[in-house]
Amino acid sequence: MYPMARLKRVCFNILIGIGVRADVSHEVTNCLIETSLRGVDSHGINLLPHYINAVMAGRINPNPDFKFRKTSATSGILDADHSFGHAAGSLAMKKAIMMSERFGSGFVTVYNSSHFSACSYYSLQAARKDMIGIAATHTDSLMLSARGKRAFLGTNPISFTFPCEGEEPVCLDMATTQVTWNHVKKASQSGQRLRYGVAVDKEGRTTDDPDKAAMLLPMGDYKGYALGFVVEILCGLLANAAYGPDIVSMYRDSISRKRKIAHFFGAINIDNFISAKVFKKRLKEMVSRMRSEPPADPALPVLVPGDPEKTAQEIRMKNGIPLTEETVRGINKFIIEKGFSKKLLL
Repeated sequence: MYPMARLKRVCFNILIGIGVRADVSHEVTNCLIETSLRGVDSHGINLLPHYINAVMAGRINPNPDFKFRKTSATSGILDADHSFGHAAGSLAMKKAIMMSERFGSGFVTVYNSSHFSACSYYSLQAARKDMIGIAATHTDSLMLSARGKRAFLGTNPISFTFPCEGEEPVCLDMATTQVTWNHVKKASQSGQRLRYGVAVDKEGRTTDDPDKAAMLLPMGDYKGYALGFVVEILCGLLANAAYGPDIVSMYRDSISRKRKIAHFFGAINIDNFISAKVFKKRLKEMVSRMRSEPPADPALPVLVPGDPEKTAQEIRMKNGIPLTEETVRGINKFIIEKGFSKKLLL
C-alpha cells in the first residue's frame, strides 16, 4: 500500500520531468489518484507507465494549445490538441458547468484527445457544484457486436452523477461492456482469471484467460451493445471524429500514433427544476431506503450506484493505494534510467 500523498508527488514529478506542462500534470495526477482511491485500479495510477511511454513516443502532446469554441449559450467544442484527455476533459467540464450556472445547462464535445481514465472524474465535478453531471467517451473497437463475429464499437463508458445530502454524490460510472479492457490487462498482469462470460477469444469462443481475450461481451446482451452505439454517436459523430474501427487502438497500434479520441460532457442545473437543497434531501431519503431493503444474502447488503467506490475511498484514504508489481517495476525502472531523484522510487 502506498500513501496518497506519496503517489501524488511521484506522479506529478515524473510528468513534469518528461516535459508535461504543470497544469496538465496536475490534472492527470489528480485524476489518477482519485480514480485509484475509488478502487478503480484499472484506470488509476497503474496506467502511469503507459502514459509515460505515450508521451515519450509522441502520441500524447505534453504542451497542448487547447482551443475552445462556444457554439451557443449552452454548447461548445474543444480541440484537445492530442494531449492528455484528463486535462482536456476537466477543461471541457468546467466550461459546461459555467454555461449551466448561467443558462441552466452546458454541453461540450472534445476531439483530438486521448485516453482520459474514468468518466466519474468529470461527472463528479458537476455534481459537487450541485448539478447533474454527464461524461462519456468512445474507445477503440473491443466489444463483440450483437449477432456479429467481430468488434465494431468500443467499451464506450458513460457516467451520470447526482449531488446527495450528507455524502459524496451518487455516481454511476460504467462501461457498456461487462468489463473494461484495462480490467483484462490488470488480470493478465496479476495472473488472475477473468470472470467467465465477459470475454471471447479471436474465434469468438468464451474464455476466462486474459491472455487469450480478444473481444469483450456487452453488458445486458444487445442492450449494452445499443447503449454503446448511443455513446458512439454522442462522442464520435457529434464531435465529427473517427468512430468504431477507425479509432487508433490504445494498445494494439503503435504507441507513436495519435488516437484522436472524442468525449462528451454535460452539466444540468438542478435549480432550474427543483431546489438543489430539496433534491439532495430527497435523494438522500431515497438511497437510504434502498440501502435498507432486505438483502437476499445478509452478508451482501443492497447498494446504490457508487457505494463500492465510496467504501474503497474511505479505506484507501487511511491505508493507502495498492499498485501492481508491474506498475512499481515500470515506474522505478523509468526513474532510474532517466536519473530522477531516488526519493521518487516506490
